[in-house]
Amino acid sequence: MAPGKTRYPQVKTPLRRQVHAPSPVSKFGLFTWTREVDRNRSTRNYNKSLKRNALDLPLRYRTDREVDDDELENMGMVENVAMDVDKAEENEKEVSLDDVNLKSSFPVTDVFSFEAYRKVLKSAENRTCKLKDRGFGDVLKERCRGLIRSLRSFFIQDDEEQPVEDEPFRPLSKEDETAVKQAFSANVQNILVTHENSNIDITGETLRCLKPGQWLNDEVINLYLVLLKEREARDPNKFLKCHFFNTFFFTKLVRSGREYNYSAVRRWTSMKKLGYHLIDCDKIFIPIHMNIHWTLAVINIKDRKFQYLDSFKGREPRILDAMARYFADEVRDKSEVEVDVSHWRQEFVQDLPEQSNGFDCGMFMIKYIDFYSRGLDLCFTQEHMPLFRVRTAKEILQLKAY
Repeated sequence: MAPGKTRYPQVKTPLRRQVHAPSPVSKFGLFTWTREVDRNRSTRNYNKSLKRNALDLPLRYRTDREVDDDELENMGMVENVAMDVDKAEENEKEVSLDDVNLKSSFPVTDVFSFEAYRKVLKSAENRTCKLKDRGFGDVLKERCRGLIRSLRSFFIQDDEEQPVEDEPFRPLSKEDETAVKQAFSANVQNILVTHENSNIDITGETLRCLKPGQWLNDEVINLYLVLLKEREARDPNKFLKCHFFNTFFFTKLVRSGREYNYSAVRRWTSMKKLGYHLIDCDKIFIPIHMNIHWTLAVINIKDRKFQYLDSFKGREPRILDAMARYFADEVRDKSEVEVDVSHWRQEFVQDLPEQSNGFDCGMFMIKYIDFYSRGLDLCFTQEHMPLFRVRTAKEILQLKAY
């Protein structure tokens, strides 16, 4: 073998490999070109590749929760898209984006396209702005309501200081309590008081109906209603202008609870007796005795409605029908005016104090009249009945309602 020659080929020095730094991965999984590549050509190719792959890659979004305003502002992503991708692929139908409140509805056949994603993003941003506007409006309305309530409480402060609403609940003095107890224990035949204008005598037996557990009788109810009318005459600016029929009026108007007879009560309301026409009143009260139960009918001229009040919340439409017919006949006869009551509302008052026993219905009825004639709401309960009983006895003994 010749010198310098070997059996095996001579090992050549390998080419030196170029070492490249790791390339960052773009948002869409593409590799950037190395620095050795021409910058202009790499930028142009990269943009083409980016656009091509961006349209092919699926969008990553979630549909399991609502859009959060903070996420829209900070992350710039929409995570609430109202569309079912799987259903769209199976049925190959157009998907509507109406659920996201787009300004202009358009069919989207390719829910993975970049254009659909852009429109959904835009519509979500618009909806976020609307939600913000609505939230601001709610806060503004609530502040306005609070301001109105504060102003209202400021302006009615003087009215609340008046003792008008406290008057019906004012307790009796010790002298009045003693006088009522003596009257309750008086001889049943003794005449305790006599009202000359109404010619009503109250004996010891008659007054005892105001003791706890007793039913009220006609004499006590009728005298109390007369005292309410006299109270109104003493201070007409403090009380509503009312008319109080006695307990016999309805039985005369409607015989046996069925037969209507206006001529039987036509003379009850002459100008000579009353000094006014019923049409000039604010309210007209009609006590009604239903066998063993007292109820109340009201012709509310001020509010143009007929009301029925029952402490057991009963309903008697025929009574209100009779009241409507009577008022039309009365105004036609006395004032020569035709009143169309067909548009007046018939109300069976349900928001009223209820009795919880079987003997206070008469007290509830006269207190409905008392509070309504004052222009007050019915703001009493069953617990006030013992006080109202002794208070009514005191007013009858003094022949003066307060």
